[in-house]
Amino acid sequence: MNRLKDFDTWDHGVDVVAVERVLKGTLPHTELEPEELRYAAKHSKESARSVAKLLGVTEKTVMTWRGAEG
Repeated sequence: MNRLKDFDTWDHGVDVVAVERVLKGTLPHTELEPEELRYAAKHSKESARSVAKLLGVTEKTVMTWRGAEG
């Protein structure tokens, strides 16, 4: 995952710390909001299959989010 500056924990309404915890499997973590799920899919360097499993979505969904503009 591309890290923001060490002190930045939010990016356009997305809780980057929560996203990183989910992607790393670090507990405790909260359920991600839809925008945070998309952010996680777009910014993770892991395979679509791995990210999909962590986020609880399909591999196709991750690939769609990664291909979306914005």
